[in-house]
This record gives sequence, C-alpha cells and structure tokens, in this order.
Amino acid sequence: MSIDADTILLSGVLIKALLCVLFFVFWLYDRRATCFLWWCAAYGLGTLAAAVFLLRGFAGEMFAIGAGVGALIATFGSVWQGARAFDDRRPLWLAFVGAPCLWLLVCLVPGFLDDLRVRVVVSSLLIAPLIAMSAVEFWRGRDEPLLSRWPMIVLFSSLALLFASRILFVDLLPFPFGALPVQPAWVGLFNLIVFFHALVLTVLMVGIAKERLELDQRQKAQTDPLTGALNRRAFMSRSARLLTLCLMFLDLDHFKQLNDRHGHSGGDDVLMKFVAIVHDNIRPTDFLFRYGGEEFCCLLPHTRTDQAHRVAERIRHRFETTVVDVAGVQVKATVSLGIASTETFGYDLDTLIRRADMAVYAAKRAGRNRVVVATGREAVPGDATVMSGGAVSA
Repeated sequence: MSIDADTILLSGVLIKALLCVLFFVFWLYDRRATCFLWWCAAYGLGTLAAAVFLLRGFAGEMFAIGAGVGALIATFGSVWQGARAFDDRRPLWLAFVGAPCLWLLVCLVPGFLDDLRVRVVVSSLLIAPLIAMSAVEFWRGRDEPLLSRWPMIVLFSSLALLFASRILFVDLLPFPFGALPVQPAWVGLFNLIVFFHALVLTVLMVGIAKERLELDQRQKAQTDPLTGALNRRAFMSRSARLLTLCLMFLDLDHFKQLNDRHGHSGGDDVLMKFVAIVHDNIRPTDFLFRYGGEEFCCLLPHTRTDQAHRVAERIRHRFETTVVDVAGVQVKATVSLGIASTETFGYDLDTLIRRADMAVYAAKRAGRNRVVVATGREAVPGDATVMSGGAVSA
C-alpha cells in the first residue's frame, strides 16, 4: 500500500495548528514558562511550512521551496530556543534569525533553486545542527531528575541524524532522503518519520514540564522557606532510606534571647548564616534539615563517629568565630551539637534521633558551644564528661 504524501501533509497541518494553540494555552496558564511560547511558535511555523508545501501547485514550486524550507528551518530554531528556555537559558537570537535568513539569501543565488542536489545539502546543513542543539540543551540539564529528558535527547538525536544522513545519501536515494528523482512513497515515508518524531516529542515536552512542576512541588514541600534547608518531613523520608550513617543534631544556643534582643528578623539572619556555614562544611552527599525553630539535623551517610566529630567541630568553631551583621549590629552566636551513630546504636531511626537529641541536651547542660558524642550509655546530663577539644562524650 502506497503512502500518500499530501494526506500526511494535510494531517500535519491540522495537528500542528492544534498543538500550536495547545502550547499557547499552556503559556497563558504560566507566563514564566517561556519554553511553551517558543514551542507554540515552532508549531505555528511548522504549520506554515506544511501548508506552503501542500499549496505549492498554487503558489509556485520555487516559492514553496524558498518559503517552505525557510519556515521549516525557523521551526527547528524555535524548538532549540524552547529547549534553552526550559532550563532558563537566554535565547540566541542571532542563531535563531540567522539560519532561515541565510537560506533565503542563498535562494536568491541564480540557479540554486533549480539544483535539487545542492538544495538538499544546504538545507540539511542548516536543519540538522539546529535539531542536534536541542538534544544538547536537554543533555546539559541532565542532572535534574526528569525521566522524560532522556527519550527527548534520543529522539532529537535521531531526527538530527535523519537530516544529516541526507548529505551522505544525496546521490543514492530519492528525494527527500537524497536528490534522486522524486518518488511519492519516499516523500510520504519521510513525512511520516518526521511527523512521528514531532508527535512523540510533543507528548514528552508536556510530560517533562509536568515532571518539573511535580518535582518543584515536592522540593517546596520538603524545604524550609527561610533557610533553604530540608525540613522535618524530608528528614523522615530520607533518613528511612539510609543505612550506615551518623546523625547529628545542631541546636543554636540562647536563641530565644537573641530573638528577644534583635527581633525575629535578626534571628532569621543568624539562622541563614548558620545554614550557609553548615553547607560549607559538609559534603554534597550529606543532608541538612531544619527540624524545628533553631534545631537542625544533619545526616552523614557512610561516616564513622570520629569523622562526624571532626565535621561537628569544624561547624562549631566556624560558627563561634563568625560575626553576623544584624541591622548594623555585630552579633555572635554559638551552637551545641550531638552525634549518634549506627556504629553504636544500630539502624533504628527512632533510637538514633533520641540519642542524638539527648546528646545535645547533655552539651547544653555541660556549658553549651560544644560537641557531644552519644555512647552506649544513656546520654543524661550527669553522664557528660568533657573531652579534649571542647567535645563531650555522653
């Protein structure tokens, strides 16, 4: 059964026009998501290109080639800029405008439009890199855990290879795969492949935007809005999945008095500075959570007790020697820290939390501004004994 190229083009016009409207509605719903506006423009230009090719018998073959291919080049340029906008990168206007303008200028060269072989090579040299750059843009953002990103990279890469392969097969295959005489079945097959890529990529574009929205909502639900540290909900979720670790509680000393003296805004300044210091002294694989008020918790995976103690001492010393500017007033504060390890207490989360909390209590009773490491004994104030370096073993 033969594939009718005009039927596929007509179907493409209608579907692309619908998708253009769909992405415009998405943009109206969230005008910060400029990627939707770029992809709306891409489908609008794609609709124009397909319509021009479909009406080539009325508009003239040469006009259809010049305007249609120019719109097609602009289509893939818009897709590329949308991929950049998705990851908050600025648009590259020169590249976006330059590619279709270069095509139109080349079309003015005498004899160019009459040479099918040269047209195939030049158009492929302009289109293939634009599609490949869309794959590159999504690859650059691969650290963001969005599953739809990977099939999009694959599809953009395969579509770029399709257009690039036209250069290799220019003397071997019929148009539009090459430059041999046109055969309707080959035209229909080419349009069908492009149409398939466009349809699947549309689904993935919507899917990846939805994934990011859900990811943002999860992150907001597990993030303290003031300090940016993970919150108690995130702590309970992540700690349940970790095994060998040290759990460290951090409690700012005399924080109520600090709030009474400098106001809640001053207390907020101290909290944000404290969180910055902690992040500077832990690894990217460690997790800091705001447990409540001035209480924080830190999970240190694959960490021995002695290593956790050194981390805690660095944080304690750095915070003790830091001056926070609060409305022109120089403020200093200290922190008490308690550590409980799976080396000592096993893998029961409730036990680790209780022991680390008791260790902090022991540090408070022992004079504050010190580190307590919980041992196998109960971490009660009377058990606390001062160790070298200002640490306490409970």
